[in-house]
Amino acid sequence: MNAGDADSRRTMPNKAFNKELDAYKEARAQGIQPAGTSMKKIQEAVKASEILGKPYDSSKMAPAKHINKKSAAVLNQLGA
Repeated sequence: MNAGDADSRRTMPNKAFNKELDAYKEARAQGIQPAGTSMKKIQEAVKASEILGKPYDSSKMAPAKHINKKSAAVLNQLGA
């Protein structure tokens, strides 16, 4: 018998899932729109927001991992 998707070894533990969900909710409450719900994407979006000085929006801005002080200055000049 194959457990398939019910195989608990293949799913994220509830504690980690809830931590990511809470981080995503907190980011969204701050106006940040991460490119995904993984902790890596959320952290990238939060860092990009700090560098930009405004909430990051993945649908309108360059990928968060490419946001640095130089690119933030250009984006801010362009009004993005």
